[in-house]
Amino acid sequence: MIINSILPYVGLVTGAIIPRVKQYLDNGFSGDPYKTKKTAVAGYKDLYSGGSYVIHFKYAGVLNVVFITMFYGVGMPLLFPIGAFNMFNQYCCERIIVAYQMRLPPALDDKLTLNAINMLKIAPLMLLMNCYWMITNRQIFENKWDWIQKTTDTMKSDHLLQFDIMNWGNPVMFMICVGFILQIVLKIFQS
Repeated sequence: MIINSILPYVGLVTGAIIPRVKQYLDNGFSGDPYKTKKTAVAGYKDLYSGGSYVIHFKYAGVLNVVFITMFYGVGMPLLFPIGAFNMFNQYCCERIIVAYQMRLPPALDDKLTLNAINMLKIAPLMLLMNCYWMITNRQIFENKWDWIQKTTDTMKSDHLLQFDIMNWGNPVMFMICVGFILQIVLKIFQS
């Protein structure tokens, strides 16, 4: 995730340097954009107008960061500030890339955005389910474990859903149930 949070700057720098080098090679290092080795207007336009903005890769990066942070964040709380740092870096770099390095993005409808939002609705439920699983682990929090008599035996974890015992996982289980009920109600009354 830390490497992933630095990658937007790599894209920003390579998106600025590589096209400039290609343009300088085209005009013979004169810096004059009207002096060119291109013989067709289409090739000239491709070289000097910037790259195409691939928004689906950007959505994939955002979804990757959100789902990794939400799924493993309870077990590794450092993921939450790293995820926020990653989102901030992506926001800053994308603003610069769209404004200065890319040609006008194609006209898109809202299907891609709505699809991403629908996927993001699942992330908090995944956070709560994995949170319940992690904080009710009896081996970690209660120091309860069993001996393994033979190497072929499996370790008993006693890590099961238990509704009859009150522990620190019950409020999380309540929130999971409320979240599922809300998802079902929203799906039914969506229109």
